[in-house]
Amino acid sequence: MLQATITIPEAIPSSLDFTASELRGRARGAVICGAFGAIWMFESLFFGALMNLASLLGIALLAIAFVVWPVTQLRSLRGWAAPSADRQRWNAMAVPYWINLGVEWLACCAACIWLAHIRRYDLIPQSLGIVIGVHFVPLAWIFRMPIYNWTAVGMVLAAVATLAIPAGHLRDFAGYGVNGLSLWVTAAVILCQDRSYHARPTA
Repeated sequence: MLQATITIPEAIPSSLDFTASELRGRARGAVICGAFGAIWMFESLFFGALMNLASLLGIALLAIAFVVWPVTQLRSLRGWAAPSADRQRWNAMAVPYWINLGVEWLACCAACIWLAHIRRYDLIPQSLGIVIGVHFVPLAWIFRMPIYNWTAVGMVLAAVATLAIPAGHLRDFAGYGVNGLSLWVTAAVILCQDRSYHARPTA
């Protein structure tokens, strides 16, 4: 009797393709996205005039989750040794990373100062969303993380879309909120992808 063997492809890509250093870098990126996402979400409540006990508690619980989750994953990688080649590669990434970060902060400050000068405070969340979104494009290349390209597209399009809302608290809430949500979604995708690493036997 002939027996057929069926191979079922896995739905989730294996994280075994990542080195320990890459996994640490991805987890650190998720920590940053989680923390800054929380800041944006709190700002959406403040500028959207929706601050109350229930909303603050809800965002606070989500903020804690999106910070503790990647920190826990990062701590689980402490025992994994990093080859010298990985350390050298990460050191080489430091220069373009800090340049990109510096340009981002300067652009954000310049946008805020100019919009305040012309008294268009209502455009600040959208301008920051566009600048921060664009800065994820070089990050995708620097860290070899295509997910950051999707973050860039999502943040820029969402920021532009909120301009369809009349100026006021609702648009401020949406403008700040989409920025925070984009970062939280990015962190969740990264962590869900990397979780498969811990479920697989090591070679």
